[in-house]
Amino acid sequence: MTDEKTWLQATLTDKIPMARAMGVQIERLDDIGLCISLPLAPNINDKGTAFGGAMSSAMILAGWSLPRLLLRRAGVVADLVIGRCEVRFLAPVDGPFQTLCLWPDETACKAFLADVQAGRRGRLALEPHILHNNQQCATLAARYTALPSTA
Repeated sequence: MTDEKTWLQATLTDKIPMARAMGVQIERLDDIGLCISLPLAPNINDKGTAFGGAMSSAMILAGWSLPRLLLRRAGVVADLVIGRCEVRFLAPVDGPFQTLCLWPDETACKAFLADVQAGRRGRLALEPHILHNNQQCATLAARYTALPSTA
């Protein structure tokens, strides 16, 4: 997964300027999921804590990354978007933080890819979250949608 980690880091920071500005760094990518680390400084608000928009964006990016990797592994060309999401902020973040997203179960991954390969919209539900000082500080319930390429 080292090549995938390198590819994903480049994708996030070269193709999504906001991710680069936020200081997104892939800390871990494995069979369990993805962990992205972020510094506080570029993501800070007027209270000296992480800006809610930055935390939301970090969770959206972490969630987006896993179906993007599934599509890449399958050699499927599709546009990937977030279809809907709900954010809950549970505690303030006053230092560097991490965003974690676990891989969905194999059945969900296969159904997602099968739909896109059949020319339908593939949908995948994910629940990334923010950790700071070993405490869950925010959660995101999201559905990502892969739109089959018309090219």
